Amino acid sequence: MEITSTHIHKSVVDKLKVWRDSPLQFVRDCIQVIPTEQQIELLQCVASEKRISVRSGHGTGKDAVAAWIILWFMTTRPYAKVVCTAPTNRQLRDILMSEISKWLRQSTIAEEFVVQKDIIFHRESQKEWWARFISPSVRATKEDQAETLAGLHADHLLIIVDETSGVPDPTFIPLEGALTQPDNKVLLIGNMTRNSGYFYETHFHAAIKKDWCRLHWDSRESTNVDKSMPEYFARKYGIDSNVYKIRVEGNPPLQDDTTLIPLWAAEQCIGLESEVAEDEPLYLGVDVARYGSDASIIMPRRGLVIYPWETFHKLNTIDLGGFINLAYQDQEASGCAIDVIGVGAGVADWLEKHHMKNLYQVNVTAASSDISKYHRLRDELWVKVRDNCLLGKYSFPDVKVAGDEESLGMKLSSELGAVRYAFNVHGGIKVESKKDMKARGVDSPNIADALCLTEYFHNSATRVFAKDKTGEYIPRRYRDTIVSQHAWMGM
Repeated sequence: MEITSTHIHKSVVDKLKVWRDSPLQFVRDCIQVIPTEQQIELLQCVASEKRISVRSGHGTGKDAVAAWIILWFMTTRPYAKVVCTAPTNRQLRDILMSEISKWLRQSTIAEEFVVQKDIIFHRESQKEWWARFISPSVRATKEDQAETLAGLHADHLLIIVDETSGVPDPTFIPLEGALTQPDNKVLLIGNMTRNSGYFYETHFHAAIKKDWCRLHWDSRESTNVDKSMPEYFARKYGIDSNVYKIRVEGNPPLQDDTTLIPLWAAEQCIGLESEVAEDEPLYLGVDVARYGSDASIIMPRRGLVIYPWETFHKLNTIDLGGFINLAYQDQEASGCAIDVIGVGAGVADWLEKHHMKNLYQVNVTAASSDISKYHRLRDELWVKVRDNCLLGKYSFPDVKVAGDEESLGMKLSSELGAVRYAFNVHGGIKVESKKDMKARGVDSPNIADALCLTEYFHNSATRVFAKDKTGEYIPRRYRDTIVSQHAWMGM
């Protein structure tokens, strides 16, 4: 069947044959944008290839070009069907669908399609000509995850897997069975945060990679990326770190058995939806800076939801104590855990003198509950955080403060993924100290340590503290500076 003027506006009918074979020309003519060289490479590849896999650094315009490809496929194929999946609904709704809406609005085909919450469809055929957006839950069973892409069949079918590393492997089981027709395509795209799994194998498995058109995008080679971004990651995490390899180079992490929390495990928690019980209290975890370049962190938490935190540099104990007290009252918090090693002891003394209720003074060098499992209390708290990340239990904030290179969730994930561990003489886990991290050129994980402090009383918080109100909290000093995480050309 050919697409006629009854399906697409007459002004573009003459160009459809050209566009069908050239998504690049479609983007230039219809979307009216100039792609980067990396994006051009993908647009040319998707025109002729059935299976495409793109591993990329940060900020290269991955979501933008994915949106263009979706619009190209839906415009140039009759009764086209597009299925998009990603690790979280947030990735689909707030990022990918937002990109599609933006580019559709400025295109010459804006009147032909309708955008709703979880679907985009052609005005003349809602039930047969559409793009749907579905996400497999990392908390679901393998059987349920495998159902995400099950039963897909159409003459013109496009499957897009965004941030592919974060999508559970069972999701891909029915994928190959769906590509049964000549005009069936699949695009995998994202940061390669794992060194194993389906996405990884499409690039590095000797037999499997032959079936894929493989692209590799380094952020340093993208005109979308300001030169300051790679420099920031190099300075903060080191050019040999997995964070740099993943987010700048677009490479998978090195196999490092000494990394406590895999970056993918922390990143999968960014923007995850998490229910909070009505009687769940809000409480604070406070990590106090020890050195001049370190930051003091005040982190709010309710249940497994981590809210935007406050960051302070070079404050004396009285001023920091005042900010903690203000945050405690402003948020109507029910408790506060503060690290009292070193400078933190003075801050805790000030808070105690000012009668802060439910103040927990935590000595992280204290004994753990089981020395054969954890070297000290600090190590036990870190392992609790690791376990929650691996299970995708947390919800990290997916917001960005104006002027920052990373969103808050990415900052936390990067710190969690940078810490190494060893074993004590009893076989217990011993997490790398801040001093040792600085010795290898890695910044102190102040945000991550604040999260660990919230674990100190999380399990008993509901029993210990009074009933608290629910609702999202944004620190007062951030309320006018929170911006969208994603820039003009997508992330």
